[in-house]
Amino acid sequence: PDGKSERFDTDDVKTLSGTITKVDHPIATFKTDDGKEYQIHMGPYWFWQREDYALKPNAKATVKGEVENVKGAMHFYPWEIVQGGKTLKLADDEGVPEWAGKRWVRGHGKDLGYGSRHARGNKGRGCGRCCG
Repeated sequence: PDGKSERFDTDDVKTLSGTITKVDHPIATFKTDDGKEYQIHMGPYWFWQREDYALKPNAKATVKGEVENVKGAMHFYPWEIVQGGKTLKLADDEGVPEWAGKRWVRGHGKDLGYGSRHARGNKGRGCGRCCG
């Protein structure tokens, strides 16, 4: 073992530009400049409220995070979103969510944090852990 968590896969990290087309927390829809559509898993609503974060629909954005194809649907687990000159920081550079708290260290809590593994087969609905 290399000490890395299986939870956060930095191999699938992308930075894409496009438009947020719909916001229905915990999911936002993002269409890239080349026409691909992604479901953005936004994380817990309380975190967005606490940080005074908001996404504007029908507005340009740049999203950085982990991308995963689940049964043909593209899912985006953002580490940061830049929209309207404001950066929304959602996870660190290893994908560990900002709301996870200090007790979550890489390799621990891999079933409860944030990322793609827990949302598989959830057909775009909230995962029940980070996405409501």
